[in-house]
Amino acid sequence: MKHTNEKGYVLLGVLLLTFLSLLVTAGMLDSAASNAKTRAIVNTQADYYYEVEKTLNNVVGWLQQNSKSLVTPFLAANFASNFTITDPTLGDNEGQHFSVPTMVKMNGTNNSVMLSNNNFFGTNAFPAATHIDTGANFDAATSFATTDFGGANARIILVWAKETDSNYQPIFRIDVVTGNNPDRGVHSFSYVYSGLVTSNGGAGFFGETQLDFVTPNNNCASYKYVHDGANWNKGDKRKNCPAASDGVINIGSKIEGTADTTLDPGINYTKNGANVSEGTCEGAGCHSYNLPPLANPCTSYVDITISANIDLPLLALPQCYGTVTVNSNKSVGIKDTSTPYYIQAFDFKGNNSSIDFGTVPVGQQIELNVLNNVSGNNHLNGNRLINPNNAPHQVQMNYHGTDELILNGTANMNMNITAPNAKATVQGNFLYYGGLQAKQLEISGNSEIFYDENLGSVPVISDIKFALKKTSQRYR
Repeated sequence: MKHTNEKGYVLLGVLLLTFLSLLVTAGMLDSAASNAKTRAIVNTQADYYYEVEKTLNNVVGWLQQNSKSLVTPFLAANFASNFTITDPTLGDNEGQHFSVPTMVKMNGTNNSVMLSNNNFFGTNAFPAATHIDTGANFDAATSFATTDFGGANARIILVWAKETDSNYQPIFRIDVVTGNNPDRGVHSFSYVYSGLVTSNGGAGFFGETQLDFVTPNNNCASYKYVHDGANWNKGDKRKNCPAASDGVINIGSKIEGTADTTLDPGINYTKNGANVSEGTCEGAGCHSYNLPPLANPCTSYVDITISANIDLPLLALPQCYGTVTVNSNKSVGIKDTSTPYYIQAFDFKGNNSSIDFGTVPVGQQIELNVLNNVSGNNHLNGNRLINPNNAPHQVQMNYHGTDELILNGTANMNMNITAPNAKATVQGNFLYYGGLQAKQLEISGNSEIFYDENLGSVPVISDIKFALKKTSQRYR
């Protein structure tokens, strides 16, 4: 009887161990299933994030690819007929999900300016556009809706447009959502800022390798010179100072205009309060200016000393002068607009010796080429260039030398200077009116510079450049 009871206990133990093993195995299987499910969810979410990022990059790429067509609605001539500025409100064409208050609406409506490839964002609305170079029509809504951006859905909405000398720089918000259920999946929203790209044949203040506005006093603005039949009037100060470089632009002052460099990044703000009022552009295509090569047709030269206030005697063409010595308290007249002057060097005797450009007829220009030395030490005091009667664009000085050209003094100077082989420095208590293009350009001291818009470098819009900023992602 005792032997039989022991067999019963053994059986019960085996059954208990079997039950515990099954219980542990079930727990392990459940944990494995849970882990597999978690890994699947994590992998799916990661895939969603990657898909959203891919779609976002493709949307930004679409903007830049079609930039020459997208810029035309924002030009000064077209903006008012396309858009209306409003308070921040929701557009009537927005869908139930992802509504965004905007401050620009389609003209004559309360519709937000929108492009999307899924109708849960709302109804597309975008003005007619044309390619800025070719004039070809561009249907932005159809192009956006039919472009393959990837597996996610996308929308572009115009939230604001910053005025830039009557043209406008749009600011877009991009929303990207996975799937067709707006309540589920990954949602990304980003802001795209824009900068207008200019194309023209000249440059106002250009330093090929570097451009420096050293102190907070070195401000730049512009004037539009108008002749009233008797005198030149520059009118009120304007915001069309064009500053450009192929290298770094260091800004420690206020530029009432634009700053464009083909270097990206290439713009540094070096002082508190420094700013560029009408926008900056960094990267290839931001400007098209190149320093011009200067030719010298002279094979021989004539030295001249000015002992009385007389005009420089005209020579047989070309007009090639060696050293022009201007005695103390005397001025030399350089007034011929029909033929360029070529002068090896000026030698000014005393602070009151100067150049007199006379009164240049409207529509004409004096061209002065200085081949080697401007004034004995390449310091050109503004008091030496007496040009009160003419607009700056009427006197063009080309400096062929390689030594630094220094413009200084407590004076005004009215002209355009090109120095493709040298550094040019504007310093002292100097007010410079016109334009200045050099190998390197530095504005320092208490000097200020003012661009003459008649020189022809007022920005002509040729494109628009987009930059992605402030991206945020979340899982819904």
